[in-house]
Amino acid sequence: MSDPTVLVELAEVKGQLKLMTQMMQQNHESTHQRINDFRHAIEGRLSGVESRVATIEKNERGTAIRGAGSGAMAGTVVTACIEALKYFATR
Repeated sequence: MSDPTVLVELAEVKGQLKLMTQMMQQNHESTHQRINDFRHAIEGRLSGVESRVATIEKNERGTAIRGAGSGAMAGTVVTACIEALKYFATR
């Protein structure tokens, strides 16, 4: 029942299974570490982009207000010029 060849083969298979299990655990740990590193890098970049977008949005609002104001002023000047031309043309 206790054939030495079978026992040696079983010990070899048991050792291979242990080694495979260890390798899988190491692979899982290294993959998990790479995922965490990637996540931290992406989060850092996204927070930088968010702050730049917030600055752009804040500046865009001011630009829009200035654009609307200058458009209104240009409209007023053009209207005043047309009215002046009408006034002087009819005299």
